[in-house]
This record gives sequence, C-alpha cells and structure tokens, in this order.
Amino acid sequence: MTNKLNIGIFADKGMGKWLSQSFEPLVNKANITLFIPENNKHDPSAFKLPKIILRHKHESWLALKKLGDYFRRWLNDNERMARIEFYPYSLREHFSTHRYDLMFTKADRSLYTLSMLKDEFGFKLVYRYPFTLPFTQVFDKRSEFTRRKSFDKIDHFICISETDKKNLEYEGINPSMIDVVHNSVDLSFFKPGEKDDGLKKRLGISGADKVILFVGKLVSWKNPFTLLYAIKILHHKGIQVKLLMAGRGVQRENLRNMVSLLGVADSVILLDFIENTSIDKYYRLADIFVMPSLTTITWEDQFPFAVVEAMASGLPVVVTDSGGMPELVGDVGKIYPQGNYRELAQCICEILADGDLHRMLSDKSRQRAEDMFDNSINSLKILSVLKKVVST
Repeated sequence: MTNKLNIGIFADKGMGKWLSQSFEPLVNKANITLFIPENNKHDPSAFKLPKIILRHKHESWLALKKLGDYFRRWLNDNERMARIEFYPYSLREHFSTHRYDLMFTKADRSLYTLSMLKDEFGFKLVYRYPFTLPFTQVFDKRSEFTRRKSFDKIDHFICISETDKKNLEYEGINPSMIDVVHNSVDLSFFKPGEKDDGLKKRLGISGADKVILFVGKLVSWKNPFTLLYAIKILHHKGIQVKLLMAGRGVQRENLRNMVSLLGVADSVILLDFIENTSIDKYYRLADIFVMPSLTTITWEDQFPFAVVEAMASGLPVVVTDSGGMPELVGDVGKIYPQGNYRELAQCICEILADGDLHRMLSDKSRQRAEDMFDNSINSLKILSVLKKVVST
C-alpha cells in the first residue's frame, strides 16, 4: 500500500497523552486524527496530532435538523440505550466529506457509534480491548449493550498484554483477530535524571528522605490504603520516607482520615492529579514506585501507564499480582500478593536498604522500558497491524 492510511483515534472523554503518544511517532507515516469531545478530561493542546473537537452545541443543532430521525431512532430503541451514542450526527457529517480507512477506539460509546456507521462509510474498526477478566459486561448494562451490538462489527482487536489476549480468546474471539502491542511512552521524556531541588523544597522533602511514589486514581480497586499501612511499618523500622500520592478519586477523604489514624501525616503528601506532560519530574524525584492494585469481580489492572512511565524513568517498581502487571514487570521489580501490606513493606525495605539492589533494579527497569515500551517502536507495530487490517 503506497498511500498513507487515514486513521481516526477515539477514547471518548478519556483522550490523554497516554494514548496520543502511541501514535505521535507516525505523524509522517499515516494521516492520523484525534476525535476529542469538548469536555475531554485532559487538555488536548499537548497532543502533537491533528484534532477534531466535537462540540455539544453543534451536535444538538444537527440533531434538531434531523429531528424526525432523532425521535424515530429514540422511539425504536426498545432498550433505551441511545444515550450512549458518541456524537453520531457530528461524525456522520464529518465522514460525509472526509474519507477514513480505519477507526481505532478504546472506549464503549465511540465503539458503539462507530460500529453503527462503519458500513455506511466503509472504514475498518479496531478496538483496543481493555479487560483481563472474562465477561465483565454482565455487571454493567451499558457495557453489555455495547458488546452485544458492536462486537460483530469489529475487524480486529489490539491487546496491551498476552494476559489480555488470553482473556479475549477465552471469551471466544478468534486468535487471528488479535494482536498484542504493549503500552508505550516517549523515552526521551520519561527518563532517569537529576532530582528537582526546587520541587523537593516545595514538597518539604529533605535530603535524608526516601521517596515512594504512587500515581493513579484514588479508588478502592487501586487500594492506596495498602501503601499507608506499609508506611507505618517503615516508621517502626526507623526508615525515613516520604510517600507522594498523585491522583483524584472518591477515596481521597478516607485516605486523609487514614493518614491521621495511622499517625503518618508527616510522611504522606497527597497531591492532586498531575498531567502526563508535567509528571516526569515527580518520577525523577522518587526512589521507588508502587502500584498496589486489587482484583475485584469487575476489574483487574491490565498494565497501568504509570508503571510504564516509572520503569522508563529508571525506578524500581513494586506491584501486585493483579492482571497483566506480573507479565510485563517480569524480573525487573518486586511482585507481592494483593493487599498484603506487610509484604509490601518488606519489599520496600529490601530495595531501600540495599544500594546495589536498587541500582540493579533501576537499570533493569529502564532497559525493559527500552526493550518493550518505546513508543517509536511500538507505534510502528500498531501501524503494521492497522495496515494488515485495511488490506484484508
């Protein structure tokens, strides 16, 4: 195929640098457009790709112009799930004047809408499959509806780990329809480096403090409480640490209360959400990164971008055995049983107490990131998959 592919990328309201950086190295190899709603969770100005901003007022205006069609579709929707659509009138208008070879999405609403439009506009549809537990859609009406209505329209699946792929195969998807391409980061941005003395001063971190970092949602399934329990054990052992917890979520106030109950307020700094474009200096400030995720009946950690970023930054990583994390961390970090805060504390102690071990794990983390998570390499793997899909 000599002509460049025209590719649209969707993530509903979750289009972030995490996803866009997986495609940015392809800027001269394919025509890639990000479709971003105006209420996107992340500032799109940092994305180095062409963007279409989808606006509510324009969508409403187009729906009014097609009022008969709108009400007919609504009345014929026996399951009352039309509300999950993702700017269908705006996309139909755009696709009527702009041809695309393929659409790539990682989210439910756009998956559903694109699956309804693909036959009309002749594009292929690729879904980045986000689950490591089977049939989780039974617990969520919208997910069940989307899967039932959309999966037969998907031309190909991309998984971010072999763990994901095995789960998709378990659900009955033909292995020939699945490729694995790992999450990736810009290794020129996330890399080992000097600690920012100004940032240390602003956060009240002394030269004697060992810094432990958590980046993620402050929610029950990420289980940040395990880290607080481990910090108290480190206190008892006389280890001077500062725990940085960056993120937002419904458990934030409970975390504050737990910090007080445990008597570790001097060692815990609760930060707000930090954009991917400015969090690199926090990784360089840290000595260890921890991801304490739990598996629930509906969720299991695939392999968080934060862990990839930490490894690229040369941090020893300590993770649980949830989802795809053991597969992708391999032997460059420590893996402990979910919820076992005593073993987590022991893992941290071993790394902090042994300078040689810390240096070895740091070097191995960076090397594994270079081998597995380099966006300049993995983006080409994605493009190869997409070319294969379009050509079949």
